[in-house]
Amino acid sequence: MNYEPESKLVKCVVCDAEFDASTRNFGKGRQIYCSPKCRQKADNRRHRLRRNPPKSETELKRICVICGIGFQTDAAHPNALTCSVKCSEARMNAQRRREAAERYDVKPEMECADCGKRFSVSKFAAKSGVRMQKFCSQACAGRAAQRAYYQRNKRPYSKRLGAKAWREAKAKAVERDGGKCQLCSADGKHVHHIFHRTEAEMHDHSLENLVTLCGSCHTKIHDIKIGRVDGEVVISGVAFGLVGIKSVRVI
Repeated sequence: MNYEPESKLVKCVVCDAEFDASTRNFGKGRQIYCSPKCRQKADNRRHRLRRNPPKSETELKRICVICGIGFQTDAAHPNALTCSVKCSEARMNAQRRREAAERYDVKPEMECADCGKRFSVSKFAAKSGVRMQKFCSQACAGRAAQRAYYQRNKRPYSKRLGAKAWREAKAKAVERDGGKCQLCSADGKHVHHIFHRTEAEMHDHSLENLVTLCGSCHTKIHDIKIGRVDGEVVISGVAFGLVGIKSVRVI
């Protein structure tokens, strides 16, 4: 007579799946795993806990190596060195810069040519030649480039406008006009040469050739408009109003 064991449905302690315990390891004790895979998972978990026992809350308290703020790590990352993803990225970037500096035999830190701050050189700059990198950021590089551009492209009359005679004439013109724009009566500190076509007129700082304007009117006064009216060329602009001319008709 064949003996057939009664079916016994139990849950796997690993995956919670139901299975018939009577068909698993029959006659060899209580079956708690539905498959060899789940048994292996349970064994691995026990071995891992034996090698790395769980730490207490006090042991999980750490200090970030980047920002120096204390934080509580979790049991999955008991040896964490940083408190956030941002600090972790900063730590890894600093490590890569140090490795690049050692690999390409360059200085790990340099002094910014603009602000004087010491900074770490990136591996890309190290690869292309770190000694060519002079600035710690794009902002410092932009400021230096802007200053160099102004040095190369100085206006020919910049020295004239910085002369002592011009500064004195400008102050007298502003005082004469009461600090008001002569076109719109707003507060103005810009002094404009009425006639400035030739070099002699540019250096004519007499009060008759100077007028006080606001920033908006000073911009408009250099705007000359050219058009056609009844087949004739007409030139107009705010500048003609200073000398009492509304428009110029070219014949």
